[in-house]
Formats: sequence, C-alpha cells, structure tokens
Amino acid sequence: MHFPTATTVLALVFLHTPSTLAQCEAPVPCQDPVLNALQSSDCQTYHAFLARGSDSGYPGHLGSLIRLVCETLTGNPHPDTDPDASDVSCGYENIVYPANSTYAGQEMWCLSAAKGANAGQLQMKEYAERCPQSKLILLGFSQGGSVALDVLGGGGGPAFECVQADNPAMDPETSPGSNIVAAAIFGAVRRTANQPYTVKGGKDYNGTDPRNGTQLDGLNAFADKGLLREWCNIGDPICAVGSSPVDVEQHLNYFKLYDQEAAQWLVRTATGNETVVVSVTSSRVPTKTPTGTKTGAARATATGRGGADGGADTQGNQVQDKEGGAGAVAAMGYIVVGIVGMVVALL
Repeated sequence: MHFPTATTVLALVFLHTPSTLAQCEAPVPCQDPVLNALQSSDCQTYHAFLARGSDSGYPGHLGSLIRLVCETLTGNPHPDTDPDASDVSCGYENIVYPANSTYAGQEMWCLSAAKGANAGQLQMKEYAERCPQSKLILLGFSQGGSVALDVLGGGGGPAFECVQADNPAMDPETSPGSNIVAAAIFGAVRRTANQPYTVKGGKDYNGTDPRNGTQLDGLNAFADKGLLREWCNIGDPICAVGSSPVDVEQHLNYFKLYDQEAAQWLVRTATGNETVVVSVTSSRVPTKTPTGTKTGAARATATGRGGADGGADTQGNQVQDKEGGAGAVAAMGYIVVGIVGMVVALL
C-alpha cells in the first residue's frame, strides 16, 4: 500500500485552486448555463454519467469535455449509425457521491470511492431500465476516474492509507453494461500499468495502488470491445506513481491538453463513425433546458431535499441561489487555508 506523499496530497488539494480551475470545477454551484442546460434526467440518444474528482463541485473538470462531446453529437448526426438522426439528443447526469479526499480523514477517500462505485452502477441501471434505447457514456477524473473503473470492472482494495470495500464488475453483455458505448478515464488513482486501453506517457506506471487480476478482467471485457480508453500523463503523481519528473500540473491539465482528442475518440466510438472530426471552436449551444428537467434549485424546493455535497442536491444537480458568489469566495478562502495547513503539516 502506498502512503500519500506531500506531492500527492497537494495534488488532491490543488484540484480546485483558483489558478488551475474554471468556476465549475470549484466546490461551489456551477454557473455555466450551457453545462447546466445539458444536465438532464430525460431519455436521450446519448446520456453521459460523470464522476468528478476529489473535493470538486459538480460536474467538475469533466464539464468542458462533455460539452464538446454533446455539441459534436447533436451537431453531426449520422443516419447510418443513428436511426433517429434527425433528433439526436445528448446530456449528462452526475454520479452522486461525496468525492472526499484523504484530507478529510484517513478512511474518507475509500468510503467516498465505494459510495461512488455503487451509486454509479445504480444510477446507470435505473436510467437504462427507464430508457433502454439510450446509449450510455461514462467519464471519470482522478478519484472519479477510479470510481468509473470500479463501475465497469469492479472495485475494492487499498488506496492511500485505507482499504476500499469491494463492489462487483458490470456485465458488458446485459443492461446497463450492454448500453455503454464509450468510457473515458483521466488520471485515475487506482490503476495498473501496461494496460492496452491506456494512452500517454504514464501508461507504464501503476497508480497509487494497482488493481487486482479480477478487476482487470472486468475492465478488459469492455476494453476488448473497444469501449474503454484511459489517459495517464507521465509525471502525474496520482496515476503514474514513480514516474518523473513529478509535476502536479500533469494531473490537472488533461482537459486543457486532450479535450479535442478525447472528444473525438468518444464520439467516433459512440457512433461507430471514424470520419467524425471534433472542433474545439464549436459554438453550438443548447437554447433551452431539456423538457421535463427541473433545475437543481427547483427539484430541491419540490422535494424538500437540500443542496448538500458540493452545492448539489441528492441527484447531483447544481443548486443555484443568490449566495453562490459568497459561497465561491468562502470556498476559495477555505482552500487557501487548507493548502497552508497541509504544507505546514507536511514540513
């Protein structure tokens, strides 16, 4: 079992510092109207499940990627692969889990990841039962990358100084596994070196702890169908432990470096069309919130469920209110204090 180094812990803390994250990556409600409009519980042609990184708000670092994916899918229908090409729809929901880091306590990361794996499998199962024709996409970053791998291949085992509870693998031959058309993972905490589905320079290194053989078999059941790809940078202290030079930025820059590449792989894989070209200059945006989808605030009001867990209700929907700006300032102040405290503790 690997214990967190100063660099590793700081990487987890820096996941939501103002200098490296857009507003929707911080632990406050997302104010981006485009991302909020894409969030939906409706039955859609393509529906993504997003597992955010530690201590981030919803949807976290994955927001720019799912926006690009949905813009491309809805702007480039393919009649030969989509029978309802005239009305292609795309959106996402958040996998609802705490996303606690080790900074919250010795056991908290493992408890959080186990909740995420179980929640992800349950949410996908319930959605696929309600929307059996929908094509599912799975995205995960950092702790959320581990959660997404757990959802597919099964999870459980050591990470940092705790042990995560086991969960079973998903069957790619039966729903909801058979509804998955693409899965993309970035900077996962628990991962194993030299896997055929991994790309970039960190592929030859283990993460914080490797996965066992049974879990790898579960992942390869999806990878053998060409549905799984994992990005891991060399120097990333989370997914490529032991690689050098260690650089926290290599854990934070996946979406700055690879949004277009990842979106193109996701769209081509999901549609089966290898001619799709993704452009990062796309300006096509939704003009209205999908029919039948309440905003987080409206749902919280209607159900009496408050906005907990990173400024979101129990469905992972952003809760927007007049205190959002103050919350952002308070959250950033907490982050700065936390970073200073962590540095002092590590000296």
